[in-house]
Amino acid sequence: MSAPVRIVFYTFLNGISRNVYQVLFNLYLKNFGYDNSIIGKIMSFNLWGSAILAVFLGILSDKLGRKKMLLFVQPLGALFAIMRLFPVNLTWLYATSFLFGGFNSAIMILTDVFLVESTHNKNRAKFFGMNFGVRMLTGVFGNALGGFLGDVFGFRNVMIWSMVLRIFALIPILKINEVVVLKEKIKMDEFQKKIFAFYIFSTASVGFGAGLFIHFGNVIFYDLFALSATVIGFILALAQFGTSIGSTFSHKLGKKFGASKVLMLSNLAVPILILMLSFVREPISFTAIYVARFTIMNMVNPIFNTLVLSYLPKSILASTAGIRSFANNTSRAFAAMLFSVLATSSSGYSIIFLISSIFYFVNALVIYVFYRIMKGKDSEFYG
Repeated sequence: MSAPVRIVFYTFLNGISRNVYQVLFNLYLKNFGYDNSIIGKIMSFNLWGSAILAVFLGILSDKLGRKKMLLFVQPLGALFAIMRLFPVNLTWLYATSFLFGGFNSAIMILTDVFLVESTHNKNRAKFFGMNFGVRMLTGVFGNALGGFLGDVFGFRNVMIWSMVLRIFALIPILKINEVVVLKEKIKMDEFQKKIFAFYIFSTASVGFGAGLFIHFGNVIFYDLFALSATVIGFILALAQFGTSIGSTFSHKLGKKFGASKVLMLSNLAVPILILMLSFVREPISFTAIYVARFTIMNMVNPIFNTLVLSYLPKSILASTAGIRSFANNTSRAFAAMLFSVLATSSSGYSIIFLISSIFYFVNALVIYVFYRIMKGKDSEFYG
């Protein structure tokens, strides 16, 4: 089994356990009696951990290697995930959420960089699309399975077992012989500096827009439509199933229509859908729009990552991913704090989606400029 295939298999095992946990956690807090204000603050601490710790761990992996860092980070992420299921007080919840967020985010950073270093220009787009598709597919199984098992066996029991099993996801990684990246003096040319800047700015803009609602999808469906954990799990699973199919074949879309064009058109469509969420309150229509937005936005993620990371020096890939994670999760942390304030009012969700759409419109403009400077340069990976 080749290294890229092993990484994709690891993504599958890791993603199932992670998504079972994530679909239940906010609902678990709801059952504990915590309101949206507290849940928003807990998520904010989670995201601050993702922003701060993940940068440090990403830079450290440039020195120690991706495999060693994954073997170190994964068990700690599972440990803190379990520890925050026993909320002694709010300080305990905030602290364990901060630590869990950092280690959980680092896992994704390390996986993506590991995949870049284990592939070459001709197969990278294929494996990036496949890996992201599998990551989303695990959301399908994890959300559906987590919602159902949580209703049957209890939220906490299911979440504990999901984190225990997450440690065993490391098995496919154990036999990978890591490629050693030779250290070199870092000097980016003007084109590399431009795409790096677009990468970070786009991430920050989308991070804030998404952070206002994406982490609270289960809470939103519960508050607006009083749905059960099982139904909510299946809705979120449907969103990730669409993304899984789209991202798996994103390299084919890129070949047929042009990767940067597909990226640009998708990012132009998304803010319109989010704007619709601010006033649609019929359950089926709301769900359809929510699923469409999630699918369209996320299925082009592998394209963006492939185009940017393939053009940057390999010696700074983990550092770049760490900086992107910082921009992403810092924005999301501030957005989660805003959610905790806005979601308590009767018109809160309408305002949340309206503000979110503005940030997605800004990102659409950024991606349009990115498309103009990338035109023709994507054929090396999608030709």
